Amino acid sequence: MKIDFTHAKKWNTCSEEERKKLEEIKEKMNQKQEMLDWLDVETCIEEEEKKKISLLASEIRNQADVFVVIGIGGSYLGSRAVIEALQPYFQKNKPEILFAGNHLSSSYLKELLMYLEGKSVYVNVISKSGGTLEPSIAFEKIYKYMKEHFSDYEKRIIVTTDKEEGKLRKFATENHLETLTVPRQIGGRYSVLSPVGLFPIAVAGIDFLSLLTGANFNRNCFDEAAQYALVRKHLEEDGYTIEANTIYEEKLSSFAAWAQQLFAETQGKEGKGILPIVNENTTNLHSIGQYLQEGTKNVFETVWKIEETEDLTLENYDLSMNELNHLVLEKVMEAHESGNTPSILFTLSELSPMEIGKWIYFEEMAAAIGGYLLDVNPFNQPGVEAYKKLVNQELKKHKKSE
Repeated sequence: MKIDFTHAKKWNTCSEEERKKLEEIKEKMNQKQEMLDWLDVETCIEEEEKKKISLLASEIRNQADVFVVIGIGGSYLGSRAVIEALQPYFQKNKPEILFAGNHLSSSYLKELLMYLEGKSVYVNVISKSGGTLEPSIAFEKIYKYMKEHFSDYEKRIIVTTDKEEGKLRKFATENHLETLTVPRQIGGRYSVLSPVGLFPIAVAGIDFLSLLTGANFNRNCFDEAAQYALVRKHLEEDGYTIEANTIYEEKLSSFAAWAQQLFAETQGKEGKGILPIVNENTTNLHSIGQYLQEGTKNVFETVWKIEETEDLTLENYDLSMNELNHLVLEKVMEAHESGNTPSILFTLSELSPMEIGKWIYFEEMAAAIGGYLLDVNPFNQPGVEAYKKLVNQELKKHKKSE
């Protein structure tokens, strides 16, 4: 993985004061006094859970037509990002991976239940507390479906939750359901390299141990991640308050959505932080691209490039299709720079578990460092709790008597 600031070099600086602050941040993170167990592979997931995931995933791949992952935010975005990045577009591996509990669309949930009819189904419900509204609603309906359709439903439902506490842990214990653990000191948006993300990834047939190897390879990426975090901070100070996570490979669409949550929820606090958005190119060059070229100068781009992909020859050019994609990517950055839209370029050698593992770890590191640079807590989400509180207060008025 490489990072290039050529088209944002004006902001690629570090003052003596910032250097001292980064040293303090590094020391603080290494002490792991907060929600920082994602920093090390051995605290992301225990050896016994790796074995358990391998066995469960193998069984499910042999038995299931459909595997439903129930969760919201970090409980599903990370695994979905990795699965979509590493699976073929059209020839999907068995089982089919579907997601639920990440919104409140009644049509989606009703149609999902109809779609499951006649299929061998396994379910993974993910929630540290078990009290989050959207996955709770989805699990209630899907659990009822599983009880009605499968005599062995207990072994078909795997619960990923807190090791000891919470509604979902209690429910799993009382109903004799298989469980995996959400580590206490890892928040949802940092959980993709824990059982939260790794189990669905393993069920999809992806080498999850290589993901962990890639992450571990990048354990010492603090300086490079700090450089990215610092450039983002300087851009924000100059009025560039929106970051377009720009992809030129559609398989990365969910990855951009995962990065959007990671950075927005980590840094968007106390009137601070950059708004990340997903920008799919070349599709958006005739819409968002126009804005980036000539619109208000409040957006910069972080562009993601994949060096090697499956490729096609072109009849009318002495370029392959992948080379053409890269040519357009480079010329768009040049054009946007001429229109005063800076860009940062990430390059991955390929889409593989090892490279994706490195990338995930780098993004998590950069998001946390950026939060500390803004003097906000990178690991809480008071804004999320604010809407939940209001919704729960109102729902109490509609609660049916038992």
